[in-house]
Formats: sequence, structure tokens, C-alpha cells
Amino acid sequence: MDKGDERKKQLLRVALDVFIEKGYYGTSTREIARRAGVSSGLLFHYFSNKESIYLELVKIGVEEMKIDTEIAMEAPCEYLFQTMRNVFEQLESNPSFGKMFVFMDNVQYTIVNDKEIELLLKSIDICRQWIPVILEGQRRGEFRAGNSHSLCVAVFGAIQGIAQEKVRIPNTPLPKIDWLMDMIVNSTK
Repeated sequence: MDKGDERKKQLLRVALDVFIEKGYYGTSTREIARRAGVSSGLLFHYFSNKESIYLELVKIGVEEMKIDTEIAMEAPCEYLFQTMRNVFEQLESNPSFGKMFVFMDNVQYTIVNDKEIELLLKSIDICRQWIPVILEGQRRGEFRAGNSHSLCVAVFGAIQGIAQEKVRIPNTPLPKIDWLMDMIVNSTK
């Protein structure tokens, strides 16, 4: 990775922190540059404005939230377990990963009047992605019977809350994945 790519990533990490702390409307490029220890001119070398920084972070968050539905449908329970394991490993080893959960949750409630962001958010609606997988798991008897949307909300709401707590208090111990799996796995199978 060249020095320019590393600098851009550093600026995005700082911007992520500032957007989480101050929200979209409370964040300025001046504040991002100050916290990153660079001039505004250098920041503008990488990003044209605050909106372009925000959009870049949204794109990163969207990419992290996508699932491979085709693979997930082959083994729903195993895919969900591996997804949780990967999320928890990232929460332990990469603070920016947890911050992205907080950021993307905030993006859902921030009106920025950007059509590209709206389209990106629609593309990664977590329940829209996971409900077919949950239904397939139910059909196979791997997942509990019941409303698939409710099961999705329970599991991914828990993961979101865990990520938020890990960001708030970094030494927070993570629960066992089995505890979350118990919310959705059919125990009578």
C-alpha cells in the first residue's frame, strides 16, 4: 500500500470518529483535518468536501454489511454462525469495525439528501438480506419457527447493541456466540 492510500485511510478513520462523536451536521472538514494533524489543503487533496468523506465511509460500511445470499442459503445456520464469529473477531481486533456499526446506525437516521446514499442504504437493509436466509433455515428445521423478520431483528439487534457497547467501553467482554445462536436455532432439532 502506498503512502497516499495509507494517508487516505488515516483520514477516514479520523473522520469516522468525528462523525460518530458530532454527527453529520456537527462535523466540519476543519475539525477532521485538525484531529488528523493535517492541513485542510491536504484533506482536500483526498476529498473534495465533507459530503465526499461521508459518502466514502457509507460505501465502506455498505460493503461490510453485504452478505453472499447464495452461499448463506446453502447452509443458513453455519453461515450465520460464521458471520457472528467473523464479526466478533473483528470487534476484538479492529476498533474501526465496531465504530462502523455505530456510524452506519447513525446514517440510517441522518437526512443528508444524497440519492447515492439513499440507494446504498436500501441495498444493504439487513433484514431484507437475511429474511430469505432465515426462511430457508426454518424450512430446513435449523431455525426456530416464528416470524422471520422478528428473528432477524432479535439477532441483528443484539449484534448491533454488542458492537455499540464495545465501542463505548472497549474492554467489554463479548458474549459467547452460542448465546446469540440460541435465539434463532431450533432447539428441538
